[in-house]
Amino acid sequence: MHNTRQSYQPYTIRQRGAALFMALIFLLILTILGVFGMNISRLENLMAGNTQFQTTALNNAEYVLVRGENDISAIAASSGNPFNPDTAGDHYYPIGTTIASGTPPKRPEDLVWTFPSQKVSIPDFNGDGSDTDGDGTADDGVGFYIIEDAGLDNSAGEDASFTGTVNPLAGAIVQVFQVTAQSSSSRGAKRIVQSVLVTDPLTP
Repeated sequence: MHNTRQSYQPYTIRQRGAALFMALIFLLILTILGVFGMNISRLENLMAGNTQFQTTALNNAEYVLVRGENDISAIAASSGNPFNPDTAGDHYYPIGTTIASGTPPKRPEDLVWTFPSQKVSIPDFNGDGSDTDGDGTADDGVGFYIIEDAGLDNSAGEDASFTGTVNPLAGAIVQVFQVTAQSSSSRGAKRIVQSVLVTDPLTP
């Protein structure tokens, strides 16, 4: 009689390497999830930073705008009229002024100005001592404003009396101004804001 012997490898030997393969698969999956999570966190951080910079630029522009409005109040309280005649190189303009350079011509609403304008240093509110414009004084950035004279309104008004203040009587003839302010913050965030202010008519 002839006996045939068959050799079988144990189950554990036949499964050699499977655990390593599965571990590598799970490691790959975890790596992908980790990279994805890091990208999401980075994006959220950039979005939060962008919002902060845009808010700072808006706050700076509003601060500069108030400085421009104070400029008008000072003009109204004096006997001078810087708009008449128009002086080249200052920040006072007739309404609707454009700068011919560029296509189309630049207007106050444009983010990039070629207007001669009044520079304003933003106070160092955060106290970090930074000097943005390099003038030796700590600041939180710089801004610029211009003032446009829109002329008289209600020239055929019911009440031609003037109060002598920046709060004319209702119905009185008034001088109308438009203030345009621009400011920026980190990462190129820019804001332009405008306001309209009325006073008693300026001295011709």
